[in-house]
Amino acid sequence: MTEGVVKFAVDKLEEMAVQELKLQTEVGKKVLDLRHELEWLRTFLRDADQKRHGAAAYDDLIEVWVRQTRELAHDAEDLLEEFVHKGELHCHGCFDLPSFLRWLRRSAAGVFARHAIFDGIQEINQRIEAMKKQRKEYNLEKLSCASKPHRKQYTNWYTLTELEIEDNLEIEKYSEIKSWIVDETRQTTLIALTGKSGIGKTTLASYLYRRNDIRKHFTCAMWVHVPHKFRFADILDDIIRQATATAASSGEAPCHQDIAAAAIQRNEGTEEEGLLRGRLEAALQGGRYLIVLDDVRRWEEWSFFLAALPAGLAGSCVVVTTQLKFPPEEASEQHVARYGDGHYGYCLHIRELKKLDSDQAVKLFCKRMYGKLIIPDYKQEQLRNLVKSMTKGATLPLNVVMLAGLLRSKKEDEWEGVINSLDDTLVAGEPTPQPPPETTPQTPEQITPEEEQHKKKVKEKKKQQARLQRPTSTERILTVCMGDLPPHLKPCFLYFAGFTAQTPICAGMLLRLWVAEGFLQLKNGQTAEEHGEECLKELISRCLVQLVETDAARKVTAVSVHQAVLDFVQAEARDTNFLHVHSSAAGLSNGAARRLALRNTYDSDLSVVLEAPKLHTLLCDIPERAAATNPAVWQRALEFINGRATTFSVHGSRFLRVMDLKGVRLPHRQTLPEEIGWLIHLRYIGLSHTHPAMKQYLPNSIRKLRNLQTLDVAHTDVEALPWRFWRIPTLRHVLAKRLAVGSAPDERDVPFDLQTLHGVPWGRWARSGAAIGKMTSLRSLMAWNVAAPAGELQFALNGLECLRSLDLESADGAGAEAMLPLHDLLGNLGLWQLQYLTLRGKVAEIPETTTTLPLQGRRHHHQYLLPNLAKLELHRSGCDQSLIDVLARLPNLTELVLDEASYVKPYMRFPAGGFPKLTKMQLTSLDKLTECTVAAGDGDVSQGGALGQLQHVSVFHCGKLNRFPVKLPKLNLFTIHDSEELKKFMDGEGTKQIDVVHGRMPNRRRVTAPKERVKAIKVGGGSTTLSHF
Repeated sequence: MTEGVVKFAVDKLEEMAVQELKLQTEVGKKVLDLRHELEWLRTFLRDADQKRHGAAAYDDLIEVWVRQTRELAHDAEDLLEEFVHKGELHCHGCFDLPSFLRWLRRSAAGVFARHAIFDGIQEINQRIEAMKKQRKEYNLEKLSCASKPHRKQYTNWYTLTELEIEDNLEIEKYSEIKSWIVDETRQTTLIALTGKSGIGKTTLASYLYRRNDIRKHFTCAMWVHVPHKFRFADILDDIIRQATATAASSGEAPCHQDIAAAAIQRNEGTEEEGLLRGRLEAALQGGRYLIVLDDVRRWEEWSFFLAALPAGLAGSCVVVTTQLKFPPEEASEQHVARYGDGHYGYCLHIRELKKLDSDQAVKLFCKRMYGKLIIPDYKQEQLRNLVKSMTKGATLPLNVVMLAGLLRSKKEDEWEGVINSLDDTLVAGEPTPQPPPETTPQTPEQITPEEEQHKKKVKEKKKQQARLQRPTSTERILTVCMGDLPPHLKPCFLYFAGFTAQTPICAGMLLRLWVAEGFLQLKNGQTAEEHGEECLKELISRCLVQLVETDAARKVTAVSVHQAVLDFVQAEARDTNFLHVHSSAAGLSNGAARRLALRNTYDSDLSVVLEAPKLHTLLCDIPERAAATNPAVWQRALEFINGRATTFSVHGSRFLRVMDLKGVRLPHRQTLPEEIGWLIHLRYIGLSHTHPAMKQYLPNSIRKLRNLQTLDVAHTDVEALPWRFWRIPTLRHVLAKRLAVGSAPDERDVPFDLQTLHGVPWGRWARSGAAIGKMTSLRSLMAWNVAAPAGELQFALNGLECLRSLDLESADGAGAEAMLPLHDLLGNLGLWQLQYLTLRGKVAEIPETTTTLPLQGRRHHHQYLLPNLAKLELHRSGCDQSLIDVLARLPNLTELVLDEASYVKPYMRFPAGGFPKLTKMQLTSLDKLTECTVAAGDGDVSQGGALGQLQHVSVFHCGKLNRFPVKLPKLNLFTIHDSEELKKFMDGEGTKQIDVVHGRMPNRRRVTAPKERVKAIKVGGGSTTLSHF
């Protein structure tokens, strides 16, 4: 990890040296000399982190030397940032009056700043010379200069993605566990999956949860990961949110207040708990539910959940993954959980998972190494010996998977080196292997020099044998995997220490954070974000990060980390001073903490007051709490008197680069303080899920942040941005829910590196020749209030050749100009890289000449349509059959969503040969639709049949729909909600190969805010849910 720190400092020194050398200053030469010195040190650090886990004789010395080198690199980086902080020294010319005046005012400060950095560089050079002497004095020159690793070839990403979808664990007695889950003779079934960490409990639970033949037996299904620290009320609230979003709307729901009042009268806990229990009973009453509680750690948690969950219909099931030990006599007995005066019976089944045997371990290893390739018998025997030599009997699925990820990036002649590194690595807490004691000791007089030498050799051999026989621990494997990472990947991997285990992490947000931190550099013509995508894929390929979700274009959208991996990276980040995790900002020392993650479960009114001068990153994750939107004056005064008034102050951390304030309640629910403009190094501002009553504007001083790259206010009510905000030259990503018209991008000045622009109103900036013509790097655009002639809209978008995602919402009541030209967009040559298209509003009519071309004759009547479009969403489009005929020609469309009156005709016919790649389709709120059919004579896909790849169909709120083609070759899942006529049709068809699920089911482990969750479920299966250990 230290090599990565030094590399980061070297890159910054190089950047500054180039700038200063242009000015012909002596500082530039000194900076360049310092860069060369640090580069020299870096050559000896490439394998220092691995060696400090190796030979015990050098442990302490190497540890001290590595720590001093890391501190030196940090000091060099801070020195440069201090230099930049003291003033901008560049003048844009005397004709630029504001710049010229600033230069005059700061020129004197610039002289002193250069003098200070000159002295600082000399001091650091003296420290480097002292470290060189210490290295010779303590004989650390024996540290070899590691050679640069060769370029490695990794498994094809698409093959890996397909492999992740499959089951990677040998499921023992699956039919027995399934029979327990779908047993309707019991009131409630409780299944406890037990075993040590990494044994595969979560993987097995996920496998069962995702099985369509299981999910179709339940009205609603919920997945809840239980973190280390939590409030029971938050867990219950999460279950209620999922149940409310997934339960079928059949009949009137019971009154939440009445049930809550009854719960309070039964003395069932506090008033808040009684309200939650009432809401939970209302959400689950009258239905059969499936709940998975992942990672329950204490018996108190176990007892509470059993007592808090209400009785659903007979056949409801609760699956719990835990490391708790159960007495054998408790299995398969009838138990009663009591809470207050209520009691609910349940039947308990316990399944303890065991380690993999030799055959299972080899099978899992081969899947991870080679995917679907067929392996010869002689090769399997070789792999069997390899797995045995690496694991030493510790065949936990997690260990096998990580070892496969480690060897996947290496050639076969390097495998022996991996085995040796596993044997040589020592981790904290592991005993040093000792040889067995001698049986016949001899006196010193009886021992000759030859015997002494022979005795040492025998002792060393026995010690080596003892070392080779010890089981390979998970921590040892992680240590070797960490050491094998390239320098640029190590900080990316350690950054996961600031997140929560087994919780989905937005991949887009993670990449933006990496870029703001400076971990990613431009490479081979790629943007930093594109390089970050490759880095994330490599971490997934190495099985250090779990792939949770992909989208229609197979792009990674969510990842997570295993609890064992998180524990390792948090310990490593803490030991190397990379990142610290705390529950509050109070009492933190003003020392050398560079990154801080605040994780507070209990206090939503957390005060954030930081005076850490070297702090670079602040990551917050505070749970949301319901509160009054407009507190009275007396309430504010009472909060202040009682010491509960929230405070927020970070301007003391002047080097702050990243500030993510998820869940933080700002003082009196105001906006950010004006002092935020003092943080000139700030590159990332995230205000996701801050208090809902936060004001709708940001302070004017935010326009002074000349290094700002990302502003994320997507999940807030912020509508107004400061004047001249769009003139910040470094802007890359602006994410908002809906900005006011006055906060639209500037008509002339827009940053050239802008890649994401969400929530902006359409206006003069989007006209031909205006700012949109300069947004050549734009990847994602989400705009509302679109009212422009079709030709003007086409011309504005034609130059955005890098655009991947487009979301347009038409203006209300704007006549023909509010019509969205879907057909023209589908044929726009400039949007050839577009993968996701969402249109909200009525679309223009499709020309008749377009729909008359037969699909089977498209070779002779070729018409250009977007070649890379993978997902299309239409809302309130008001289209007819001509739209379906055009969409059927899209060559790579894999997901189609027709939502909210997007189709206004009673019949829908899928043409011959249409939708060749479509795998998922969702129909929602199509009130007039009664029948969907496939063109006559097109049932055989080999003869040009339609929907040949369709696998999953979701139909929500289509009350009149009574027919849908079910004799499709790959259709295996049909989700129906509030569509009774279609439900009767599917029951009458009797298609056994199709699993019909009634009610909406959320994706496993997908935890979102309340508004997001409803929207995500409404959009439907737009993702592939994946997991491994």
